Amino acid sequence: MKAALVALALVAACALVAGHPAHAATQTIPTEQGTIDVNIVYDDVIAPGEETKIKVDFLNPVTGRTQEHIDYTITITRDGEQVFGPTNLIHTSPGTITLPVQFQSAGVHTLGFTVEGILFQPIPAEVVSFEVLVGGDAPAPAAPDVVIPPWVKSNAEWWADGLIDDATFVSAIEYLIQNGILVVPVADGIDAGQSDVADGDAAPAATIPPWVKSNAEWWADGLIDDATFVGALQFLITAGIIRV
Repeated sequence: MKAALVALALVAACALVAGHPAHAATQTIPTEQGTIDVNIVYDDVIAPGEETKIKVDFLNPVTGRTQEHIDYTITITRDGEQVFGPTNLIHTSPGTITLPVQFQSAGVHTLGFTVEGILFQPIPAEVVSFEVLVGGDAPAPAAPDVVIPPWVKSNAEWWADGLIDDATFVSAIEYLIQNGILVVPVADGIDAGQSDVADGDAAPAATIPPWVKSNAEWWADGLIDDATFVGALQFLITAGIIRV
């Protein structure tokens, strides 16, 4: 396992972090089936041989809030070669952990989490992996015009079927956009900094036209394409129902 390449202090892994690093990079990626979103925050420049702290939050993909009581394992690889782990199953009660890591060599390292339990209930293992550059400046990823993870369709389907209300759907979409998980290009004439809804207030359910829910249902059923569904989201942004 060449554990000497990576020193990971698991004794301190469950310590909470007061804030993000002064110059921080962040990534948020869902697990394979979209059961949990995982967010990591770390120094945007990591030097080999120096300790860096990686803050990890396990997030509920619907509410966007930290999900408590997660069971997981950690693996770190470099160039496809395992340099640390997998660990034994670890439990975090608050859903937030800090990993003090010392990478001994430069290059792209893959930090992998396997989630195996939520709220003391085992689930089929779901993996999520992050690439962390050590010994250089991380390149800025070029985001495509429209990026919709396939599991977002579940939210749209639940909303169309009445399993979640309008406010929950809007809150989930806002979270996905604000954290870069769902990329919606701003249409001409939309001022993303303005909203008719005051901060902290939930958008009234009645402000969402019925055709938007129909679009969500058709999109979830594969009857319309991603671009058409994005058009509906752009309308909600224009109307101030979704804040970005």
